Amino acid sequence: MQHIVSEFASDPAVDRLAPRSRVRLERLRQDPLAYALVVRIARRRRVSLRDLMQGSRGAGSACHARQIAMYLCHVLLGRTQDVVGELFGRDRTTVSHACMQIELQRERDLVLDAELALTEAEGWTPQAAGETAEALDAH
Repeated sequence: MQHIVSEFASDPAVDRLAPRSRVRLERLRQDPLAYALVVRIARRRRVSLRDLMQGSRGAGSACHARQIAMYLCHVLLGRTQDVVGELFGRDRTTVSHACMQIELQRERDLVLDAELALTEAEGWTPQAAGETAEALDAH
C-alpha cells in the first residue's frame, strides 16, 4: 500500500482519499482507457474524481456520474461487469444495476442520451487513451 501512497503523494486531491479509494484509483490507472474515460465523465459531470471513487454512495451527482462511468466502461470499452466492479470497488451486481439504470434513463432523457452518444462517438481506442492519460498527468 505504501507504493500507492508515494505514487500519488504530489496530487492534493489524491492526498484526501481514504486508503481504499486510493487502491481503487490505482487499480483504475492500470487501465489507461478506463481511467481516461472516468476522468472525462467526472469533468463533464462536474464531480471530483475523489467523490466518484469513494466507497460510499455519496451525493446524488457523484452516484449518477459513477453509474454513467461504470456503464460506459462496460458498454463502450467492453469491460466485463466483474472487471468494472473491481475498478470501482463495487460488486458485479452493482455494476449490472447501474447499467440497467442508465439504459432506462437514456430512453427517457434525450439530453443524457445525446451526451452519452457524443462520448461514444469520440473514438475510445488504446492510442487515444495513451494520449489522454499523458495530458491528464501533465495537469
